[in-house]
Amino acid sequence: MMKPKLYKSKTIIEHQKEMIDVIEYSLRIHKQYFGTGTPTWTYKGYNAFGLTSPSILFHNLYYELRHIVKENLPNEERLWMQCWINYHTEEKILGWHKHDWPIHGYISIRPHKSRTVFREYEIENEVGNIYIGSGQQEHKVVFDEPFDTPRITLGYDILFESHLTDVSDNIGLIPI
Repeated sequence: MMKPKLYKSKTIIEHQKEMIDVIEYSLRIHKQYFGTGTPTWTYKGYNAFGLTSPSILFHNLYYELRHIVKENLPNEERLWMQCWINYHTEEKILGWHKHDWPIHGYISIRPHKSRTVFREYEIENEVGNIYIGSGQQEHKVVFDEPFDTPRITLGYDILFESHLTDVSDNIGLIPI
């Protein structure tokens, strides 16, 4: 099991408002393809880094994340990633769940006063946090005070080449 780690994104810290604007524009494009389907639950049909292209800020964030993944998984030659946008109001915050992937993480863009609670530990979510850890870790999001704008994070999962199949219904997978 991989030891969980937390990093800070310089890109998000310095450009949070612009990144929120790109996400909100991208969600209008998402709606054209998925209708009323939420970006969280349509994760298999897109990748957040594809949806936000050609934003230089999201290009920079992708390379920050890629560096973190390669630093933590140095012996893995080929990896694939799915990445999706979580855009939640208070009533849509995720309860207990886990990801059936070897590696799971998330990126805090507008986390409000929230925590991600795992069974063994918890993380105070702050703007710019990039979390990486083992998949299969049951977790939920809790908030410490009400908020009036959607909470925005990017969730991501990493797949090793050894777990890859020739055909997948997940068209959101991209090489990392």
